[in-house]
Amino acid sequence: MKVIVLAGGGGTRLWPLSRKDFPKQFLNFGTSLSLLQRTVLRLLKADFVDEVIVSTNEQYFPLVKKQLQKIGAKVRILIEPLRKNTAPALGLAVKYLQTECNAKETDPVLVVPSDHLIEPEVIFLHALEQAKEVASNDKIITFGIRPTKPETGYGYIEIGKKFNSLVFETVRFVEKPDRKVATTYLENPNFFWNSGMFLFSIRTFWAQLKICSPTMSALFQTDLKTVISRFNEMPDLSIDYAIMEKSKDILLYPLAVSWSDVGSWDSVYEAMEKDQDQNVTIGKVLAIDTKNSLIIGGKRIISTIGLEDMLIVETEDAVFISKKGESQRVKHLIEELERKDFSKLKKRSIKFGKRGI
Repeated sequence: MKVIVLAGGGGTRLWPLSRKDFPKQFLNFGTSLSLLQRTVLRLLKADFVDEVIVSTNEQYFPLVKKQLQKIGAKVRILIEPLRKNTAPALGLAVKYLQTECNAKETDPVLVVPSDHLIEPEVIFLHALEQAKEVASNDKIITFGIRPTKPETGYGYIEIGKKFNSLVFETVRFVEKPDRKVATTYLENPNFFWNSGMFLFSIRTFWAQLKICSPTMSALFQTDLKTVISRFNEMPDLSIDYAIMEKSKDILLYPLAVSWSDVGSWDSVYEAMEKDQDQNVTIGKVLAIDTKNSLIIGGKRIISTIGLEDMLIVETEDAVFISKKGESQRVKHLIEELERKDFSKLKKRSIKFGKRGI
């Protein structure tokens, strides 16, 4: 199996820790390993994986290289010529696998984001080994997670009848719903969270790209050098929009794991270990009569009294405070900060206590 780790995203949903120049895949939330490092090490544990490529861009290349060196991971790093969303990035990586790694058309390729939490790893790797056999059947396998709450920050996938004992046919992909709709999905056993991970053979990928996105497909019908030189002509499309939402050959493998894309401070709280008061604390924190809260500090002491259901994150240049359940609105906060030109808030030291690189 070949693996493509997508590490070029620049999201800011975990502001003020996550910034455009230091997105969440490089954060480690108080542990010794970043999300990127955990992702790569998880995959290197599998004896059926023989090639891992981390796809990123020029801006993040130094961060990727340094973090991979720190864990001694000898994997290839592919630098995208331009930021053109996940579909062109993935096409380039597949082309690179064929040209530089001698990958065959029948080889299974796993695509994973670099910023997810997955436990237990042994179950995840076992599922990959099982699913790769189905992927050789000219189908694309996507991995679904059984919803545990009416999450509005995830996409959903509706399944149909069983394809075989492992996977289901897919009916449709649904973009992030509102809470009312998400609640109905939670109660319906045919809906799964879209994990953003999928598996296919190289032959199947090119065939599906030709059917679903012929314009992009045509740009890849040359050698690797030409593809790179013409990369600016690639449509700016996500892989979901380019293939997954259009293809009729998508199957869903239900993953029985604990999973989070750590896409909001609420999801960070849910994914991390809690103390006896159900608090998650990192840094110098003194929490008195405080419950069910996430408190992350840097160099200063954060002290609280009588709080409940709070999210508090402090960095060198900013403090974020929110009620739990409201952290999806960080996107609007960032827009407001940019509108008011808080220029100092856009800057950030790469080192942040134990969470730096």
